[in-house]
Amino acid sequence: MNDKQHWYGYLEAGAKSSPVLLDRKLDTGNPETFYLFNLARKEILEYNRQIVEPKLRELKEKETSVVGDLKQIYGEVLRNFTPRVTQALIVPEPAPPAKPKAKKTDDDALDGLPIDDIEEDDPDWDEEDEKS
Repeated sequence: MNDKQHWYGYLEAGAKSSPVLLDRKLDTGNPETFYLFNLARKEILEYNRQIVEPKLRELKEKETSVVGDLKQIYGEVLRNFTPRVTQALIVPEPAPPAKPKAKKTDDDALDGLPIDDIEEDDPDWDEEDEKS
């Protein structure tokens, strides 16, 4: 049985056989593995794709009644499940650190000002005028 997000099937593994649910939205971050909800264990487990895929099969007609249990119990288990890998959020890169500003001195305050903007009644001007 299939729907857009879930695949319902059966894992044939001898005494550990169980109905399973594959949620296509869960990603292990490793292309060689995948998560399956195992109804017998009531857990979402990570399986090796190469080993488990040959043991998976579609549910038989008489087994389809288990789909309701798979959905319900999977929903409960999923609420407490944290996948090993989560989708990366788009996070902006941090801005480069600001260059430290140099401390301003009294002379820096006059830099860039036209001579006309400097007050002539500055005491330093008077001293220079007396010496000349």
